[in-house]
Amino acid sequence: MAGSRAEITIVDCGPRDRLTPVSGQVSTVDKIHLINSLAKSGITKIDCVAFTHPRLIPKNSDAEDVMEKLEKTPDVTYVGLVPSEIGCRRAVITDIDEIVTLVAASEAFNRAALGLGIKETLNKTLPTIFEAASKGGKSIRAYVLAAFGCPYSGNVGSDEVIELVSRLCFMGANEISLLDSTGMADPKQVKEMLGELLGLNLSVNLAVHFHDTRGTGMVNCVAAYEAGVRIFDTAIGGLSGTPFGAPELDMGFWNIPTEDLVHLFEQMGVNTGVDLGLLLECVKLGEGLAGRSLPGHILRAGPKSKLAKIPEPLKLK
Repeated sequence: MAGSRAEITIVDCGPRDRLTPVSGQVSTVDKIHLINSLAKSGITKIDCVAFTHPRLIPKNSDAEDVMEKLEKTPDVTYVGLVPSEIGCRRAVITDIDEIVTLVAASEAFNRAALGLGIKETLNKTLPTIFEAASKGGKSIRAYVLAAFGCPYSGNVGSDEVIELVSRLCFMGANEISLLDSTGMADPKQVKEMLGELLGLNLSVNLAVHFHDTRGTGMVNCVAAYEAGVRIFDTAIGGLSGTPFGAPELDMGFWNIPTEDLVHLFEQMGVNTGVDLGLLLECVKLGEGLAGRSLPGHILRAGPKSKLAKIPEPLKLK
């Protein structure tokens, strides 16, 4: 169904979300090649660079170079993370389309991830970013970290998330992605919270970003779809590192593989607008850049199909 009108939007975060090889650094040329390949596969939103301090996170130091040299595809939105006003001012003079900001629904997680309290983030950090983005003609995407639970303080109430989402909407966010930072969500919780949020009819697009830490990422996506959400964050092959503020775990991957979710939705009759064959080529490219196998299923199992040949029956002696 690729090529016809998509019913959902897949936001691939692979190029930006910890595209780090076992050894060495991914070159600017390789990053650009991956981003261009994702765009050609039908992915219409790509979280591709981060305008973080180049000395603190050297692997992101080529953000401007990446944006200058990639081949922008019409109808594809290119997204860049900014942690501060300085990062935002760097971003707005590039050809990026959308700015990504961060705030957590949990006070403990906000301090762990961003080094500030929620009030300080909302009253000092974000207003300067929103103002710079607006003046630069960029739309704003806000990540709400730990929206479904905090590994430090436990449950996060839906009232807290609703209040935060409403505040971000009032401040001018165009899209808000609820991030299950350490994979604590379950389908019942997802449906209930999203039902409440969507029932408010806020003037903002709502997305979800589930992590598969406890194996519930895919079912939570289906629950979000059934609740009415149509924007899903993923990463090819499951490319990811430890999320902002999350404790280190011996698991290696967090994100839902883009190709697995695309295949699932297509099997459900939901048009993703993505060419799965081209997307799987992107997964192979991602594995090559990462220097290791990635946890996605469809690259190895293949799309759902009949066996090419019926095996010969066993001959009992």
